Amino acid sequence: MQVVERDLPHVDMTREKPEKACLRLLKEVFARVYVSIPLRIMDGGVLVAMAEPNRKDVVNALRFHMGMPVYPAQAEKSSILRAIDKYYTDNSKGNQNIMEEQLGPTSHTISVISNKGGVGKTHMSTNIAKVIADTGRRVLLVDADLGNADISNKLAFFPENTLYDFFQGDTGIKEVIKRTPYGFDLIAGTSGEFKLANLNYVQRSKFIRNFRKVSQKYDFTIFDLSAGISTVVLDFALATDEIVVITTPQDIIAGYACIKASFQRFKTIEEKLMNKVEDYKPQKIYTPWIVMNQLTDLKQGVFLYNRICQTIDEKINNQEDIFTLNPAYLGGILYDRELFRKVESLHKPLITSYPKAKVSQCMTYLANNLVRPPEQRDTKQELKGFRRFSLIFGLK
Repeated sequence: MQVVERDLPHVDMTREKPEKACLRLLKEVFARVYVSIPLRIMDGGVLVAMAEPNRKDVVNALRFHMGMPVYPAQAEKSSILRAIDKYYTDNSKGNQNIMEEQLGPTSHTISVISNKGGVGKTHMSTNIAKVIADTGRRVLLVDADLGNADISNKLAFFPENTLYDFFQGDTGIKEVIKRTPYGFDLIAGTSGEFKLANLNYVQRSKFIRNFRKVSQKYDFTIFDLSAGISTVVLDFALATDEIVVITTPQDIIAGYACIKASFQRFKTIEEKLMNKVEDYKPQKIYTPWIVMNQLTDLKQGVFLYNRICQTIDEKINNQEDIFTLNPAYLGGILYDRELFRKVESLHKPLITSYPKAKVSQCMTYLANNLVRPPEQRDTKQELKGFRRFSLIFGLK
């Protein structure tokens, strides 16, 4: 086992109160995995109370997740776990108010992922950003499809500074954020840059550190992530509040594979918690949201969603003792080839150019559903001229 070569201070957690800015840097799930809690900013890094501060692998993992240098300090394991319970979790009445006072309002972060390109991920991300922004909320859209970014091309909106300039070190994060004519802010990417598709550890840390900071200024931050199911993509997606998996009838097998892969990664994290944290109660149900795109009719989306659930129940859930994969259906998007061709030539969001089109109604429905808390989301998708029908959420 490698060790950290430094004299380690000892902290008394009964006297320490973590800074709210530090708590935002590390999600509770990772605080419990590594039995660590960030305390305060110092010398451009974070002082972190750790049960095992000499483990270099743990220090590096914390550094990756927080995107900042880590200064480890020794603390009793039991005192760290009590601090995590106190400052992160809502175990008793009134704790939520304590958290809100400490952490303040935070942005709701959403990752949009797919196993393949060409399923409409970017169209959906752009249009839901527009719809949510129209409600008066502050929205940031991040083209995080590193190396194959396409939002700028679709909108014909080409900011002077992009992610490439940011990673080159020539431009600060604030200079990369640009206001679009559609009410939301955009961090644009760059197409065809091999370097961006293969970020090293330092660059990835810089990416996470800066985007966590800027997202706090928005009500919703939407990440249009790279296609595929690499560990980097899945870990980044699982670090956000919600995951939306988009697929089509033609790529239903690839969509199922994406859902399965994200569940396996989720399970791996929970199993680490169970092994490392005494008396830990695992999160047993994993619920990604599914969007069916390019549908001939809305009933087709419900049918395919139910087929995915049936397959998941037979091939995954029936073999699991602890965890359950329970996808929820966010809604479907009708396909109008000619309309999408027109939109591509106009270089505007579909919702802006054709707000009354049935495809636009689908996008509006999805965006409005995402704005609601998950437990309050609509269970019916109704379009003008279509018979109302119920959508089934999850496995009964």
